[in-house]
Amino acid sequence: MVNTEDIPSIPDRKQRFEELSVDCYGQSEELSAMEVYFTDAMTFSFEAGWRDPDESGHAESVTVVGVADVDDRRGVLLNVTRVDGKQRRVEADQLWVKGKKKSANAVVLDDYRHWVNEMDGLTPGYE
Repeated sequence: MVNTEDIPSIPDRKQRFEELSVDCYGQSEELSAMEVYFTDAMTFSFEAGWRDPDESGHAESVTVVGVADVDDRRGVLLNVTRVDGKQRRVEADQLWVKGKKKSANAVVLDDYRHWVNEMDGLTPGYE
């Protein structure tokens, strides 16, 4: 078994998910594993782009400063600081790392978006 902080270095996404979900039984345990993935494998703070799907054309630069919360419906929420200095909690699947596209932070966010969007990670009744 690989340490959580080393999972982003595994080249194959399927293998990364196998490592993450080895002891998970159902959606809520997978979401808990994702929270651990964020807290153990990411380095805060970092620059990101935030795109809010509820606001057409919305895109802004933010600084991601840490994990805020985990919600069964909204998933992993990250604390961000906007350019104007205001803080906000943002759903992690709305953030993209700026710059280093192969960094551990970028891999974690990409894996999370894949879990949410392609694997129906936050779909009610998934279990």
